Amino acid sequence: MKQIIAMLAGLLCAASVWAQTDSIGVYAVRGSALDRVEILNYSATKISKGFMKAKARLEFSGAASANQFDGSATFRLYFGVPSPYETAKYYMFTPSYSAKDFGVGRFEVKDGKRYLSTATVSIVGSKLGADGAEDLNIETTKLRDNVYEITVSGPAGQYCIMPVINGTAGYTGVFDFSLE
Repeated sequence: MKQIIAMLAGLLCAASVWAQTDSIGVYAVRGSALDRVEILNYSATKISKGFMKAKARLEFSGAASANQFDGSATFRLYFGVPSPYETAKYYMFTPSYSAKDFGVGRFEVKDGKRYLSTATVSIVGSKLGADGAEDLNIETTKLRDNVYEITVSGPAGQYCIMPVINGTAGYTGVFDFSLE
C-alpha cells in the first residue's frame, strides 16, 4: 500500500512539473485569451563605423512584428522548470529569475528589417547593452509566485521584451511586438 501511495505521489509531482514546463515563457494577453509569444532570434550582427565611432546592431527579419497591439500591450511572464529539451532556449524563465531580469527595447526599422543596438564605442566612451525604450510607460505587477504581468504603453513603434541578465540583451533572443 505504501508503494502505491508513493508511486501516485511521484506521478502527481511529475505531472505538475510537466504542466509548469508547458506554460513557461511570455504570453500576450488579449482580453481573456493568452497567446504564447515565440522567441525571435537575430539573423546577423551589423557593425557600422563612422568617424571615431562604431555601433553594433542585431538584425531581426521583417519590418514589423506579427504581435500587434493598439496603444498598449499586456504580457504575462511565467517562470518554472523548462523541459530538458528547451532548457537552453528558456533558461531565463527558471525560478531563479523574475520580471526584474527583463527589459523593453526599441527596434530601429530600416530597409524592411528591425535592428536592436547593443554596443556603441567612441573615443569618449562606450556603452554596452541594448537600447531601452525610455519614452514608454512600463507597469509590472506580480500576480503570484513566478507569474508577472507587464503592461507597455507609448508611441507607435516596434519593440521587444528581452532578458537583460548579465548584459545578454538581444543575444539570447527577444519577444517582439508592435504598438500601433
